[in-house]
Parts: sequence; C-alpha cells; structure tokens
Amino acid sequence: MAHPKSTQSKQLTQSDQLVRYSRSSLWLAVAVLAMLGAYAVLINLYPDSAAAALAERMFMLLPLALVIVIALLRTSLKGVSADPDAPPMKALLGDELRQHSLNRACRNGLFAVLFAQPLLALLVGVTYLPYPAALMACATALIGVGVVLGSMLAYDR
Repeated sequence: MAHPKSTQSKQLTQSDQLVRYSRSSLWLAVAVLAMLGAYAVLINLYPDSAAAALAERMFMLLPLALVIVIALLRTSLKGVSADPDAPPMKALLGDELRQHSLNRACRNGLFAVLFAQPLLALLVGVTYLPYPAALMACATALIGVGVVLGSMLAYDR
C-alpha cells in the first residue's frame, strides 16, 4: 500500500512543479511584453530621439537574455516532463478551472481592447504624434496581451 501513495504524492509534486513552471512562464511573458511594449511605444512616440537609439541598441540583447531565462526555467522542472502527452501535463492542460480562467482572461483582453480603441483615437485626435496609426496598433496590442496575461495570473490557481 505504500507504493501507490508514494506514486500519488510524486504525481502531485509533478503537477505542482508544472503549475509553478506555468506561472513562471507567464511572468516571463509579462516581462517580455513590458520590454517590447515600452520599446514599441518609445520608438513611435519619439522616433528620432537619443532614448529611441539607446533602446534599439539595448533591444539587440533581448534574444540572448530570453535564451538564458528560458534555459533557467526549463531546469526548474527537475525531471518532470513538459511533454503535452505526459499524464501530469495532460491533467494540467485539461483542468476545467484553468480552462475557465483562460476563457475569462481572453474575454477581459477583448473588452480591454474594445474599450481602449476609442480612448486611443481621442488621444491621437487631440495630440500631434509622428506615427499615430503605428502607436495605436502598438498600444492596442500591448493593452490586449497585457490584460490577458495579467488576468491569467490573477485567475489561475
């Protein structure tokens, strides 16, 4: 009887590790989104400034930083398979509460984008901006993805 309990506790541990990995991945996505969004908005607001030039030079280091962080995230799994066909991952992906959280997060993102469009149009109409359409597109994408990721982090267990 001790063997099934140890397998069950190991299964819970694997599930917990996958949930932690998922949350860490979401936080990484939020950080990358913040950097990319700040870069996109900065180069569209001030296209010829020194800050935009510095941001472009710093932006070249982003792929290297992403590779390092993703490698660190993968090592945090400690032998747990992140393969979608593995039983712990199937349980995580098929979790009804997680699916409901994802649906709510997507709905929040849609409403945020729909609400942001008129506000951005008013902002563009009132001020002079060098590339208004590009700025609206960047800001809309930033708002939508940011709200989806933030809602996922808030609603997820």
